[in-house]
Amino acid sequence: MDNKFLIQQYTSSRMSQCLDKICRLFSKLWAQSIFYHMIFVNPFRLQLQESLTFRIFFWPFQQLNVVATKFDAKYIRDSFILRHFRNYLYMLMRINSTLIGAFMLTVAVYELATAGVSAPALIIFLIAIIFLIAKVDMIELISGSAIFTKLFEMADFKIVCIDYQANKVLAATYGVALGLMCSALLAFSGVVAAFAVAAGLTIVGFVFLNPVYGLYLLVLSGPIFDTKLILGLTVLVIVSTFIRNLLNTEHKWFLDDIGFILMGLLIVYFFSAVLSFQRLASLSIFAVYVLFIGFYIVGLQLLTSREIIIRCVKLFVIAGTLVSIYGILQYVFGWGINQNWIDPSVFSITDRAYSTLDNPNILGVYLILAFMITAGVLLTRKTPHAIFFYACALASMAICLGATFSRGCWIGLAIAIAIFITFYNGKLWGLAIIAILLAPFILPDSIIERILSIGNMEDTSTAIRVKIWLSSLRMGSDFFLTGAGLGSASFGYLYPFYTYYYIPAQHSHNAFFQIFIEGGVIGLVLFLFSMWRIEKHLALCFNKYKRSETGIIALALMCSIVGFFVQGLFDYPFYNYRIVFLFWLIITLGSTLCKRGECDKNFTRM
Repeated sequence: MDNKFLIQQYTSSRMSQCLDKICRLFSKLWAQSIFYHMIFVNPFRLQLQESLTFRIFFWPFQQLNVVATKFDAKYIRDSFILRHFRNYLYMLMRINSTLIGAFMLTVAVYELATAGVSAPALIIFLIAIIFLIAKVDMIELISGSAIFTKLFEMADFKIVCIDYQANKVLAATYGVALGLMCSALLAFSGVVAAFAVAAGLTIVGFVFLNPVYGLYLLVLSGPIFDTKLILGLTVLVIVSTFIRNLLNTEHKWFLDDIGFILMGLLIVYFFSAVLSFQRLASLSIFAVYVLFIGFYIVGLQLLTSREIIIRCVKLFVIAGTLVSIYGILQYVFGWGINQNWIDPSVFSITDRAYSTLDNPNILGVYLILAFMITAGVLLTRKTPHAIFFYACALASMAICLGATFSRGCWIGLAIAIAIFITFYNGKLWGLAIIAILLAPFILPDSIIERILSIGNMEDTSTAIRVKIWLSSLRMGSDFFLTGAGLGSASFGYLYPFYTYYYIPAQHSHNAFFQIFIEGGVIGLVLFLFSMWRIEKHLALCFNKYKRSETGIIALALMCSIVGFFVQGLFDYPFYNYRIVFLFWLIITLGSTLCKRGECDKNFTRM
């Protein structure tokens, strides 16, 4: 049956008309509410950028801009080494067969000369010869391929070919040089280390060629790779951004209201770390916070066009899809499943998925962000291929979130979806109510069992949380102004002196309690202030652009943050440092999207 006919039948039904009247009534009451005026009215009543404190905080960035104008970077940009390194990277971007063939041939000859004749070495040798004979840039073949074109269309990406004509002699020279380097490493460290070094140097080159490439890689790898790798890549992107802004005067440092507030929050965290009972551990965590929370300011410098922001949003969805698929496979096949997260005396389930994020609750809170953003992207796609792709991505996240069996995450997502439906189109509540009524007949018994256990004090995870909350608040009250120090080491050191029930804990299992404990009341106020500002920006952006791509994704981001903190009432997701990075990445994307939606020019600069 035609979908348009079904939609027409629904909109003309009495239920739809009744819902329309209810929505109008609630819309009228909402427009008269205090909360509406706090979020949607008087968007810039607090002119933070005009304050003396803001000017003091912005002064270092002004000095960087001044230094850049006086620094003669022409000789550095045009130096022999950088010129050839750029050529090498451009050839890689075009997937030049001569470069790749020369590299493979050099490695194959080394293997044949040192290890003797072997099938892998001969195969590499033959492929290298084919690549050398072909003398093509394979990106052009890919862009002309119907299969690759369809694959990219499904994710709503375009294959971009940079305008660069490769010199065949130079391409062969670069390939041989890279092959010789790998061959030397093979002699001392093995295959994995040799190719890891070559890949690592290439990635470093791409990031310094354009820090935005590093940002794309961070978005993709954030939920997948180890924290140390994410930290290293974050440092690399920050350093490359500083160098880019120094060498290119077209890029100026700037600061906005949220960045200003976050600088204040980091100062509070610094004093909290210095005064901590576990100073060394707290200072190391402070360093992580500086990189991951401070990355917001660097992100402002990189997300300077709406195209870059939307591309990052789509990459975030793709990363979430990969994490979800792995989580589903992990749950189905029992790959490394840990049963310590389930109370067997209350529940019949024995396994929970945690995918690449080490903990089912952490996976769940990440999927709240990914699910809502995917929903926003899905509703803005135009082609059937893209709609199908993002619908499948959304389904994989929903299934994986179910496999986490995280009740707090389910509640957070449900509230996020409810807010999204209400603002996007209140009439959809008719379908939502039908879905809620059908849910008990569709959902697996294990999920129904888990939902019905919400609030059950016989469940140890619920009972323990309540006791930890009471003990944590007692601790926080004694460090009201300064905070008790950053991280689980400081919390774990002090907690035994405050616990009522002799229950061990490494954090308070509540995001707001933990922020209060770590940063004191000033840290909590600054954090809540920054969250209010970003939610206000996103709400205003949606209110202005409504049904456009910018407006819908802004609404999805706004709801994802709300859902994140609803789950944060039951757990403390920031103890996982990758979640710290991913959360502030979402804040950065949301803030810059609002600015790019508001004007076509670059951000306002001091």
